[in-house]
Amino acid sequence: MTERNRYGEHLSEHTVATPAPHPFEEQHYSIGHWARRWGFSEKTVREWFRDEYGPGILRQRNTGRRSKRDYTTIMVSASAAARVYGKRTAQELIH
Repeated sequence: MTERNRYGEHLSEHTVATPAPHPFEEQHYSIGHWARRWGFSEKTVREWFRDEYGPGILRQRNTGRRSKRDYTTIMVSASAAARVYGKRTAQELIH
C-alpha cells in the first residue's frame, strides 16, 4: 500500500514531504467549531482569541447594521487554533 500526501498524490520512498501550508492556504473555522471540538463554551473560546492576532486569525467587523449592535466574526485556522489551545492548556496553567 502506498502513502498519499494531503492532495491525494501517491508518495514514493524518494518523495520529500511538502512543507506545512501558509495560513492563507488553510481552511478557517468559526469559534463555534473550535468550542464544540474542544468541549468548551463559545464564550470561553471567544475570550481565548480576543487578544490573539497573527497568522491564521481572521476578523471581519460587521458594522452599520441600523439599530442592531455591531459585532466581529472571528475565523481561525487549525495552526492558529493549535497555537492558542497549547498556550491555554499548558501544564503550568492547570491547577
